[in-house]
Amino acid sequence: MLDRPLRTRGRPALNACDAVDEDRLLGLAFATFAERGYEGTTLRDLSKRLGVSHNLLNVRFGRKEDLWTRAVDWRMAQASSFVASVFDEKADPEIRLRHLIHRFCLWATLNADIVALTNVEGCRSTWRLDHIVDCFVRPFQQRLDELLEAVRLRRSVFDLSTPALMALLVQGVGYYFSAIPLQQRLGAGAEVDSDHAAGQAARLAEFVLAALLSEP
Repeated sequence: MLDRPLRTRGRPALNACDAVDEDRLLGLAFATFAERGYEGTTLRDLSKRLGVSHNLLNVRFGRKEDLWTRAVDWRMAQASSFVASVFDEKADPEIRLRHLIHRFCLWATLNADIVALTNVEGCRSTWRLDHIVDCFVRPFQQRLDELLEAVRLRRSVFDLSTPALMALLVQGVGYYFSAIPLQQRLGAGAEVDSDHAAGQAARLAEFVLAALLSEP
């Protein structure tokens, strides 16, 4: 007779949580946190959506705050290199800055869930905001400061702080592509659909760069 894990009638097997693909689990968790917020998300609801028991989800990930941290770290690691890799390009600082702004605007068309999470968490002072800022935002800001300073040594750059520039990109361009139902109601039409988003992102990038690199 084959050894099988004990189970209670009507409940998932004891190893059911291990059978769930971790990427799928973390992706669903992140999407739910981004959509409903931390307080509006429960492990019990997530376990129902995954088809595993609440207790098994607790065993694998621990408390809700532990799952939130794992999901955020996983999702940010997935998405960050698309933009951050520009910092390491072997190119003139102005060229790297142009690439960075274009890449960030394109990134915004692909990561509405991250934009949604930062919009929710950025409005309150919590341990979750500390985690996002310390692990992801501030390291990016430091490298952006260094890049802008390198550009300023060669040409004039509009006197705009990096917090303001990042807000324009994330809460400006990012929100534009994440709040698509709103944009459609305002008449954006094809600008924000999947076939035209990349072209619109390029136009927005050129708009930002025209202001940032304008001659005094």
